Amino acid sequence: MGIVFMFNPIDYGWMPRCLVKQLTGLSCPGCGLLRAVHAALHGRFAEAVGYNYWLLLTMPYVVALAAQRLMPKGAVKEKTQRLLEHRCVIGFYIVTFLAWFVVRNVYGV
Repeated sequence: MGIVFMFNPIDYGWMPRCLVKQLTGLSCPGCGLLRAVHAALHGRFAEAVGYNYWLLLTMPYVVALAAQRLMPKGAVKEKTQRLLEHRCVIGFYIVTFLAWFVVRNVYGV
């Protein structure tokens, strides 16, 4: 995270590029995430979402996962883990990931 905070991926050619985009010309669902993380770390949340709208859907889940990992051992942590790792939740993110792949390439988002 420190590297992404210090160096804007737009300005530095050594930052990783999307292999899917380079090989196919299509934007994968993750395209723009490095730029989005850089913008978010600098407090530019609207800009971050503009790089990848799927970020709106994934950030609450990522924050919840991080919070669950930091919880002390116990019943609440186990319940939270079961909820976050439930097959329906994982399935939801897989379906939205694939749907975002189609939407962003059909509509150019």
